[in-house]
Amino acid sequence: MVNQFKKEPFMNRIKDTGFLLKNSFTVIGKDKDIIKPTIRMIIFSVVILTLFFVSILSIFLGEFVFIGVLILLFTLFILIPWRFFYDVRQKACQSWIVYNTISGKDISYKDANIHTKSEKSKLRLIAIIDMIMKYARNQGGNRRGFMGILITLFFAFLAEVWDLLSHYMLPAIVIERKSLKEIIPQLKQLRNNVPATLVGVFGIDFVGNVIGSLTFLIYLVFFAISVGIGVLLSSIVKTTVVTIAGISFSWVPVVIMMYIIFFCGIIIRKLVDSVKVIYFTIFYTSIMRPMEITLNMRNELTNYLLMQKPSTTSTVQQQTTQQAEYSYQEYIVKLADYFKTYTNQGYSENQIKDFLLSKGYAKADINSALNYLRSKS
Repeated sequence: MVNQFKKEPFMNRIKDTGFLLKNSFTVIGKDKDIIKPTIRMIIFSVVILTLFFVSILSIFLGEFVFIGVLILLFTLFILIPWRFFYDVRQKACQSWIVYNTISGKDISYKDANIHTKSEKSKLRLIAIIDMIMKYARNQGGNRRGFMGILITLFFAFLAEVWDLLSHYMLPAIVIERKSLKEIIPQLKQLRNNVPATLVGVFGIDFVGNVIGSLTFLIYLVFFAISVGIGVLLSSIVKTTVVTIAGISFSWVPVVIMMYIIFFCGIIIRKLVDSVKVIYFTIFYTSIMRPMEITLNMRNELTNYLLMQKPSTTSTVQQQTTQQAEYSYQEYIVKLADYFKTYTNQGYSENQIKDFLLSKGYAKADINSALNYLRSKS
């Protein structure tokens, strides 16, 4: 699995990131309920951020210190850990809504919340592992020296692998109600089906990395501006002035700017999480339940998964290109395996034939695959 993923050039990742964000919002446009879990995650994280800043300011100013300490402890030891469980549940709801949307059904956020309630124990386990990964990654960054660098890289690598797996597990849990043990054998299928354009950094985690790289400089510039404003205010408002490294400035604009920066960071992170949930839900459905995707959305979602614009190439040309990748006999064997897989899942031959015909496969090739399959039985 490690060899399957290699880092794409930065500009390619920027291009792919733009494509994913744009087309993910296109998917959201098909059902407004898809965005509701994202909004809830943002609101909850903003509440945590606000309470944290309020508690720190109250302690720093010496006003209502006891209440500030209580709020800080409540935020650090109750709300922040609980956020992991809350976010995983919301992402599970989002995955269920996306799945039903691409299957031609219209469900509400309330319906999704009721559905995912029965899977709370599995989702709780994912949240616990999320917390462990977050803690391990932070601890790795605190080490110094050559071994510290290796440990940091290892934990970063591990976190990215888990990010991919956890987003693949969510639809498997909410769609098919599978246990984590049952999902593990499917990981090879996941590896083999990841599009070449997605091998930036494990799954689509590069989306967060690219956005983080692009926004860091913007944040830095605005932070510097806030310090500059603080320097100007220091001559007017003496009560809020601090001196660091010989520079005296008012901390008020700096604190306000930091709050705005963290606020924007929350929105970006939650949007990135939603992009991952949407992508991997469609990805999982296309691999495990392709015939449940509505006919009018199949081509559009295929292009989305492959991260390519709709092709103007004719069906015959597409089929010729596909067959050129391997010999005709191997092509028929592959179609036969497709029939075998989905027959075992309960689909009839006619359902599978209709699906393959809708995807542009020639009727003669489909019949040849069926004949090959019958000859082996």
